[in-house]
Amino acid sequence: MIGNPFAPHSPAPSEAFVNREREIDLIFGHIQAVQRGNVAINGPLGIGKTSLLRHVAAPATAAAYGASPPVYALVYVDVQSVSPFNADRFWRRVAQLVARLPGVDLQAPIEQLLARPVLDVIDIEELLDAVVDRRMALVLLLDEFEWALQADTPDAEAESRNFLAQMASLARRTPKVLSLVVSTEAPLFEATRVIESWRGSPFATIFTSVTLKPLTPADANELLDRALANGTVSFNDDDRRRLYKLSAGQPAALQAAAFSLYHGLQQSRGHAQLWEAAQHAALQALAFLNVSPPTEGTAAPPMMPPAATASVSAPPGTPPSPHGLWIDPKLGEVTVNGRRVESLTALEYSLLRLLYGQSGRLCSKEEIIRQVWGEEFMGGDDDSRVEKLISRLRRKIEPVPNRPQYLRTVRGRGYRYVP
Repeated sequence: MIGNPFAPHSPAPSEAFVNREREIDLIFGHIQAVQRGNVAINGPLGIGKTSLLRHVAAPATAAAYGASPPVYALVYVDVQSVSPFNADRFWRRVAQLVARLPGVDLQAPIEQLLARPVLDVIDIEELLDAVVDRRMALVLLLDEFEWALQADTPDAEAESRNFLAQMASLARRTPKVLSLVVSTEAPLFEATRVIESWRGSPFATIFTSVTLKPLTPADANELLDRALANGTVSFNDDDRRRLYKLSAGQPAALQAAAFSLYHGLQQSRGHAQLWEAAQHAALQALAFLNVSPPTEGTAAPPMMPPAATASVSAPPGTPPSPHGLWIDPKLGEVTVNGRRVESLTALEYSLLRLLYGQSGRLCSKEEIIRQVWGEEFMGGDDDSRVEKLISRLRRKIEPVPNRPQYLRTVRGRGYRYVP
């Protein structure tokens, strides 16, 4: 019997990770910006914060965004692994993890740092100087960051306050080679309120804040598809709608309910018993996550492909021809010269629909950010984000990407689609 592919109490492995493309794109936009921005991720338990940070740290993800060693060193750190917490233990843990990264030439300065009996901010600055010398960027992906916010005793609070001040100083240090990506349950500005007697600008002001939201029906459908791809059990459309409704779009609750349903189908249980167990699993997960269960009578949204959720409509089209670019907005399909384009991401497809739907009209970079990423993602290095997304899309749809036929640049103003 093939094992159950759902993992209700574990972070999703990178290969099974779905969606969050806007958040990932924003994180890499800050990492690769000249000024090295910082991002604070927040959201309730089970929403996928750990899965997101681990996915960003995965070599394949970093490579897809051009952020691989030796130029970039991305380090995932579970801050709870630093126990009891203090700045010295934290930086030793970071140094040990950086030393394990393949292709990162920092062994000598790390050995010097770890040989010192006590670490202070000057020692960390020397390590960052070595990063500068090697023309690198160091990215710390700090999960469970609340663990660094200890306020149980005056001494613990003072330690945490000094650590935050140290981190803020290092993140602002020039040349900027350090980026921080932290995750907390509450927004960072709320999470850090436990540390009193703070002086100066609040720690959270150096971060762009992003709140993770529940999965959409399309995201849930993709998660189920990936999990079931190599199994002997399948879920029909009604199963998927019921699972989404039971879970309220919460990834951990969806995994719990799907695990129960998969197990029940393997055991050939009856329909009523299957769904009683799946509902119980989802309710238990939601209660643990402190999320209200969906109310009775609430209709589950249809399970649609990602393309169907785009807010910008494409012009009425004709069947695909062997010449030119064509979008079928109902099926979410794109063809170029009669060849279907299979590998567009949700962001790339949204951008293409925006430009295609306003054929010939100039779209500014601000409009693209607003329509493709959303209002909450405006700010930071917007130009770089748009340019990189345009570049990736051109590589997939243009016959000659460096001589674009369809996606034309209007220098200093934006982009337009030319049929």
